[in-house]
Amino acid sequence: MVRQPHSKIHVNTTRYRRVIDIALLLGLSISIFLFSTHARAENQTRQWHHFENLLDFIRMDERQAPLVEFIQTSEGLDADLSLENRRFISQNEALLEDIRTELNSSALSWKLRQATTRLMVVPETHPDYAALFERYCHAVIDYVLQETRLPNPYQAITTLDGHPAGPIQSGDAGITAYLVHNIADVYSEEYEFFAPIDTDRSIRITLDNRTYRGEIGSYSSYLVIDEDRQYRFEHNPYTLWRNSAEDPLNVLIAPVEETLHIALRDATEGAIKTRLTDQPPSTRADMEAVVEEWLAIEEAAVGGLVSALLPEILDRILDGDSTADVMRTLAERHAFDKYRYLDQGIEVVNTIGIQSAIAVYQEQTHHFKAMLASPPSDGTATADEETRDAVANEPAA
Repeated sequence: MVRQPHSKIHVNTTRYRRVIDIALLLGLSISIFLFSTHARAENQTRQWHHFENLLDFIRMDERQAPLVEFIQTSEGLDADLSLENRRFISQNEALLEDIRTELNSSALSWKLRQATTRLMVVPETHPDYAALFERYCHAVIDYVLQETRLPNPYQAITTLDGHPAGPIQSGDAGITAYLVHNIADVYSEEYEFFAPIDTDRSIRITLDNRTYRGEIGSYSSYLVIDEDRQYRFEHNPYTLWRNSAEDPLNVLIAPVEETLHIALRDATEGAIKTRLTDQPPSTRADMEAVVEEWLAIEEAAVGGLVSALLPEILDRILDGDSTADVMRTLAERHAFDKYRYLDQGIEVVNTIGIQSAIAVYQEQTHHFKAMLASPPSDGTATADEETRDAVANEPAA
């Protein structure tokens, strides 16, 4: 009996239907993937939109006023500045004559009532710039934390447009990053003048000595020596980031750099305490040398990480490859002694990668120090290939 081929056709039809179903499923998956990738790219583009305008804002004239008090940092005499103030008073005959006339006395007596040092800031007065820079800081920190897998150290990132609204919070809940236009240390002395024969009447004058900081960003910690010779560190619960600089790249680097300093600081402090405990310094100068040496090592690690991270950030903002610009800006830091290991730090991160460099620094800080003296070769690198490929073509600093 001749069998009808319907069963065979049925089998083939089922197979073809499966192929068609699989093709439709793959097509749907690819469409979803492409749509998802496009959506992420569109969100990324939107997140970094208009940041190219930051360069025009940064290039505006730097302002040194109005200064508002951020925090009082100390009380007490600064011998050098006090001598400068007294020299100014003694040589300012017009001022002294006005005081004599007001007190109706040819002879004058005086006393120093108080001396204080305050950290003061110049707020950003351009609302568009303030908003754009704050948005950039959030975006760039999100990127850095994603690439490094570091925890977020901040409880807030905010533009300071006047006096802080209240007492600065402790750092237990995280650090607050304040965005400002300029930063100055202001040492103030208040003098009181009076006639020797009439002390009831007096005139007070205040002299301010302003020193504008060259730093674009800073995060400070302080070594404290307890009575039992135990060492510990105290930290500022804040960091200040300027949005003004001669080199615009330094402004764009600051949020990246300070975030990395905060992340690595515990390891640095641990290495300092170990060194001071194992080999107690005999003088204050010896102790300061230990601190400065380890801060230079931290700067090397941070500089290496910045050199690896920043080109991708700038490529999202600027046209063209920015790697050379980053290396040029970092190379200018060679003028400062605390960057004496910067080239070695860049080489280490270039070789072992971003996440490996962070892990070594945080877990084996002394080993990282040794690597600066003898950077590992590519053959012994333990970094993830993706990180190494991202920085392999960077020019030497």
